[in-house]
Amino acid sequence: MYRHILIPTDGSELAEHGVAHGLALAKSLGAKVSVIFVVEPLSEMRRGSPFLEALAKYAELRKEQATSVLDRAANAAKEAGVSCKTIQVENGQPHQAIIAAAEDRGCDLIVMSSHGRSGLSALLIGSVTNRVLTHAKTPVLVCP
Repeated sequence: MYRHILIPTDGSELAEHGVAHGLALAKSLGAKVSVIFVVEPLSEMRRGSPFLEALAKYAELRKEQATSVLDRAANAAKEAGVSCKTIQVENGQPHQAIIAAAEDRGCDLIVMSSHGRSGLSALLIGSVTNRVLTHAKTPVLVCP
């Protein structure tokens, strides 16, 4: 049925539940997975901003968090016997990056949590999951 599952995560506890569910489904189906973490750029800041250094540090910490989260997901997949590739991408519109990754990698299912708890999008643009549901042509399984 499903052969390649895309699993987006932002490292939050709820998103990790989506990762676990996606890996369990992949194992039961004999599918491979790709796990994606989208880091949102802080490109709106101008030179000379008093907060530029703090924001640059935040951006670096998010990239480090992405690497750590993806490493954990890859290890969990390995333990489950599921073939896994990880994707770290920088994009101001996480839902677009998720949909593009699904299309580019030939994924036939996206498994994600109902919402995340981190990143600027959680504060500014609303639910990434809702946007993926609205715009994706790939089927989406949402985990509570």
